[in-house]
Order: sequence, then structure tokens, then C-alpha cells
Amino acid sequence: MKRVTLITWIGGGNYGTSLQSLALHRKLQELGYSVTFCAGCPKKFTVKNRIKRVLGVFGIDFNSIKNRIKRNQMVTKQRKLQGFIKDNYNLAKPINSMKQLDKLVNNTDVFVTGSDQIWNTVFNFNPFFFLDFAKDKKRIAYASSMGITDFPEEHKPEVKSLLSKFQHIGVREQTAVKAISTLLDRSDVQQVLDPTFLLDKNDWSNISQSASIEIEIPQRYIFCYLIGNNPWYQEQVADVMESAGINTLIIVPAVENKDFSIEGATVYDAAGPLEFVKLIKEATLVCTDSFHATALSLNMEKPFVEFMRFSDESRGSQNSRIYDLLGRYNLNHRIYNKSDKRWVESIDYTSVTKLINDDRKKSLDFLVESIER
Repeated sequence: MKRVTLITWIGGGNYGTSLQSLALHRKLQELGYSVTFCAGCPKKFTVKNRIKRVLGVFGIDFNSIKNRIKRNQMVTKQRKLQGFIKDNYNLAKPINSMKQLDKLVNNTDVFVTGSDQIWNTVFNFNPFFFLDFAKDKKRIAYASSMGITDFPEEHKPEVKSLLSKFQHIGVREQTAVKAISTLLDRSDVQQVLDPTFLLDKNDWSNISQSASIEIEIPQRYIFCYLIGNNPWYQEQVADVMESAGINTLIIVPAVENKDFSIEGATVYDAAGPLEFVKLIKEATLVCTDSFHATALSLNMEKPFVEFMRFSDESRGSQNSRIYDLLGRYNLNHRIYNKSDKRWVESIDYTSVTKLINDDRKKSLDFLVESIER
């Protein structure tokens, strides 16, 4: 049994990050590997960084603990997140010294990075997520995402050096295939599915059965999850509600946009990752600017409307991953457009699901072959 250590973010309150790591962890276990999950280590082994790391693994923001414990729903969310982590991951012990890091390397046969935007060097360049510590151990990227169309010039030399040590590279976006292939002068970089797609509709349905939702779920509702703090979102959501003829709205606030609300909506602050899946599964329509909420909607065959969080011209724009995902399944018309409301129409998922199933098989083949070769 090969010992695989998975290196990615665990998701301290971000639902998509939590669910992608759950999916890859679970799929690797189902494939018969011994899996250990490592969510990172301090850049410097100081006492303060050790405390921050331990708290961060469980989704606790070191700088806002006092504020959070004053809000009952946020406490409930944190409790659910901690339970989710405890129940679903074989966590490596916190790494607080070089000796502990060396022990992790020695107890690993294969390191797998991915997914989420662990390679978005505009947002955060951390060589740990490029496996700078892995010595002579096998290195595989599965659905690692840049989130952007290319690495900034100032990071390219170091990124090139680190990525050249990977035996197999699978990335989430086609734009990343092009950028990394050019950077490394390699022809074997492949596009693979986000880990959430490695689990199918039935898998996610079964996972959602463990959700504990304190609010009443109406028969018809729009599920709304918006990460971007854009002032035009309220008007756009109101237009979607009117166009779809659905006046019941459930908002799960994103940690990045925790104050978003619309008059008359139910704001559900206490959702953990399982409740997030359940609310998408039961929704009549999903309104989101989140990659993973979109991916789950596709996987569970839900109608959705996509809001664009960034300007295409922004240096840190992450729109490429949305265009890439929707373009693959011929669903670019689901992007909100005030004058072209095809996004309100139902989706014939027959061809979409067939494509997803084909992509899932290819992605699983890549993952297994990369580990075994």
C-alpha cells in the first residue's frame, strides 16, 4: 500500500476549499492508498506561528476569536467545521520543526498537491505548496490551480525550478496547461477535473445526508453564495428572483463577504461544509460567483446563474477558471447578463453529465497512473 501525503488547503471557513480536499482525500482512500493530509507548515518555526497553524487547521482566525464567540451561529459553524475535519481527514501531526517535517517526508512514498488555487502566486506564493521540502520523493500535481492565466514575471524563475521536479502535472484549467507547458518546455502537462468531480452525484447526495440544518428548507428556493463584495450583486440577485419567479432566497454568507444580505432573505450563518452541499442539492436554482459552488451545481445537475466576481482586465482576475469550466460543458450562457436571460432556462443535463463522466474517467486514470508509474 503506497503512502500518499496530500498537500493542499483544508478550508478554514471556505466551503469550496473544504470540499475539494475532502473529495481528493476520500477518492485516494477509495483507490486503496494510505492517505495522510498535510495543510501546510509555518514558514518560520516560531511559537506564535505554531499557535496560528494549529488554530488555522480547524478554521479559526487567530485575530478574530473574540468576535466570533459572540455570535452563536458562527460558533455553530466553527463546531461543524471542526467536526467535519475530525471525521473526514487523516491529519498529519502539526509540523513545528524541521525534524517533524523530515519525518513526514520519510513516511511518504508519493506527495500529491491539489487542488484549489495553491499555485496562485498573485494571491499567495508559498513554496511549500510547490513541494519545496519533498527531497527525492515522487511529486504529483492533481488539479492544482493557478487561478490566473500566467505566473507573474518576478516569480517565474523560482516556480520553474520547483515545478521541474514534478514527475506528473495535472492542472485544473486549460490556461494553466498552456502557461506551465510554456514555462517548463514540457508537453505532458494535462488538464484534469477539480477533485469535487471525482465524486459523483450519488456520492455527494450520500455525504449531504449527514448535514444538520437548523432552518426550515422550503420546497422551492434560490440558494445564494457570493464571495465577491460587489455592490451590483443585490440588483442582479433581485433580477434573478423576478425572472425565475422564485421569491424565497437562502443566503449562506461567504467568509470573504459575511455581511451580504437582501431584504426578506434567510441568512444562514451556521452552515458547515455538509450543510452547504445539502442546500445546493435541494435548491431550485443556485446563484453564485464561486467556482466550487458552480462545480457542485454541475455535478448534482442543478440550474445555476453565474456572477462574475472580477473584471477580466484585473491583474488578479480569476475569471479564467470560470470561463474554462463553463466553456467545457457549453454553458457560458449561464453567466449573468441583464439583456440575455438564457440563464433562467432549465438545463438539459444529458450531454453535460456524459461529458463529466468521460472527464471523470480520464482524470481518475491520470491520478492512478501518475502514482503507480
